Amino acid sequence: MLRTILASLVLAATQVAAAPAPTPTPDTPVYAGNPATHYRLESRPLGIDPDGTARWLVVAHFLDAQNVETKILANSDLSWDSDRGHVQWQNRMRYGSPAAMVTTTLAGPIVLRVRANKPALGVQRIVTDTRRWKPQPLVARALGPHMVQVGIFPRTARATVLWRIAPGGRRPLASLPPGSSTYRDAAAIPNRTYRYLLTGGAHAISAAARTPAELPATSVALASGKGMWLYWSLNPLDDNYYGKLDPEAMVAQAAKSGLHYVEIRTAYGAMWQIPPAARPKIDAIIDGLAAHGIVPMGWTVPREATFEDVSATVRTAQYRTAKGTRLLGVAVDFERGDDFMGGDPNGLAALWQYEKYLREAVGAKYLIVATVEDPSFEHLDESKYPFREIARYADVLQPMAYWRMMRRTPTTPALVKTLMAKSVTTLLALSGRKLPVSIGGQTTAEGRNGYPPADEIVASLDGARAAGAIGVCYFDWKGTQPYQWDALANYTW
Repeated sequence: MLRTILASLVLAATQVAAAPAPTPTPDTPVYAGNPATHYRLESRPLGIDPDGTARWLVVAHFLDAQNVETKILANSDLSWDSDRGHVQWQNRMRYGSPAAMVTTTLAGPIVLRVRANKPALGVQRIVTDTRRWKPQPLVARALGPHMVQVGIFPRTARATVLWRIAPGGRRPLASLPPGSSTYRDAAAIPNRTYRYLLTGGAHAISAAARTPAELPATSVALASGKGMWLYWSLNPLDDNYYGKLDPEAMVAQAAKSGLHYVEIRTAYGAMWQIPPAARPKIDAIIDGLAAHGIVPMGWTVPREATFEDVSATVRTAQYRTAKGTRLLGVAVDFERGDDFMGGDPNGLAALWQYEKYLREAVGAKYLIVATVEDPSFEHLDESKYPFREIARYADVLQPMAYWRMMRRTPTTPALVKTLMAKSVTTLLALSGRKLPVSIGGQTTAEGRNGYPPADEIVASLDGARAAGAIGVCYFDWKGTQPYQWDALANYTW
């Protein structure tokens, strides 16, 4: 999603306060040290997870002409190709440098080929062998208060039986066919230790896990009225770097604008976005919002329907600030594409499977908002996006109705009202359930049509209410202009 210079033209035409022009981004790598002349690869076997996969992390470290490590903060480009398993590139801020995670359910050697395209530093090859890791053959971990996941590595070669061991004895949970690598025990209850035994292989193996405490019951009403998405960057180069956040001013702005809730991003895939250094500021925002009666909610962006990824969303639901303030619900951003769920081997099914696992893990009473692609704007049906399956596990549907980003032609307040109505009716028809809808609206200048003027912000609210939506949540905090904040403040919902 690219901003264009049309933003300033549109704003001038609508006679609103001028918005800042986008800052040009250099196309070449941005270094924290000297330019890189070569690179080396670091291999980190991470063991076996409850999906029954061996996880291998490879990190690229860049070095300058003096062989001193240098950091690339932006604009690097590496290709990662493995001869087996699945490869997912990692956000450079997660491990401090470009990296990739390779996962496989098969024992044996793995060869990873890495090409540094930008900077152009050639191709390297790195090898590991999971058999040398001496992996634990059975792993059990709680995914949430109501689920324990058991992983088997390598895949079972013959039919096996998984047992749950309790104080009164043991009982069979499942007969697993050959080729099995995982089992999800969705009948678990909070604050309980479970032991599992796998029989039928060369020898019996066991593992144990303890479930966490129950989550508080939360309601659909928490996602109603006016909302705002909030995210920050861990990269000090970015305008929305967490170090630049002003919690006191942000809370005051939210209160003045009459926001009812704020969706706060906590995870991108398995990457947790509240590191210890950022926590004081993020906690201050969450605590401040709650103190003003504004609902703090979590927001996560899945990349794979895996234990590690879903765990980050469960962690969001369990999160408490140092003062004990909770996030009262979680919005899960189900998007396709290489930066989102596009890399999952299961394709479209991964979108709803992720939510199914999450629902089973957190239980029926914790609020899940499903942020979905808008079927009317993107001309989607069930063959292109699993609306019906996602709706089965959600409490609220939140279509991303970014009216200026998604359209090639200019918009008007009257058209915005029509588009909001179409967003709601089309989504509900495809979902097959009469779930509450909280529209995802736009304040940013994403797309060719620039920032929405104040009258279109008001029109989006009017149109959403007329269509029966319970609220509108705007993307995003950083891009919201003063006149847009004023429009929100002057609108009662």
